[in-house]
Amino acid sequence: MILRDKFWLWGHPEGRYNKNAGEYGCPDVSRMTPMEACLYLGIRNTFMVPVGVKVNRRQYNKSFKTLNKVGWECFVACQKPERIDEIIEEAKEFPNISCVVLDDFKVLNHGIPRYKEFPLSTLEDINRKLHNNSVRRLDSWMVLYTYQFGVNEEEDKEFQPYMDEFDGVIMWTWKESDVPLIPEKFRIFKKQTPNTRRMVGCYLYNFGEAKQATGDAVKWQLDYYRDLLLKGEIEGVVLHTNTMADLDYEAYDVACKWMDEHGDETIG
Repeated sequence: MILRDKFWLWGHPEGRYNKNAGEYGCPDVSRMTPMEACLYLGIRNTFMVPVGVKVNRRQYNKSFKTLNKVGWECFVACQKPERIDEIIEEAKEFPNISCVVLDDFKVLNHGIPRYKEFPLSTLEDINRKLHNNSVRRLDSWMVLYTYQFGVNEEEDKEFQPYMDEFDGVIMWTWKESDVPLIPEKFRIFKKQTPNTRRMVGCYLYNFGEAKQATGDAVKWQLDYYRDLLLKGEIEGVVLHTNTMADLDYEAYDVACKWMDEHGDETIG
């Protein structure tokens, strides 16, 4: 296996963040699809995250045919469990569908963390379906931001059973200004996931501060995460996202150059 096999795209419908200067600071127009971004960035897996856009899932799954692994975002399954059955059914035809991911799992919704909207038994039921079905085992992942843990010990303790229920957790840093906190946050993250698989996310656009990411911050993260991969402390890195990848932004050029240099390194 080579390093690029451990990288995923956090994919959105093409154009989802076009001309969003008032929200995320991007005035430009992109046309790059998730599959095109995987090819452009030189990576082999994707999470597909519709972010409120109604998409033709079959068309996207067909476009992902040559990827190693595909995962679909499915937080809605916490309210509509039948959505898991739909993904399992899709997995019959598309053998690279390997998992689901629950985005913004701990983000506040009207002042209350989203995970408190349903009992822990809901997650147990979702995993039971994913792990034991007539097609194959599918894994469950969740998104966790660095600002959401390591701040309040009691809150972390209360949330721990939810983390433990997932097969894996993806650690993200929302604001680029928090990148220097990553080593300490990862130390805490490791303690919270002793028996849980880990991935980390890297923003190629600084959504948290509504501006372009810097090449220096992206390169630092990729170098740091490469070291974690080689040590076996994480199993993957997720790059966010396709929707600015063709806009000549520095961070994307740095990511492409980095993958050209390191992507074919052998990894255990």
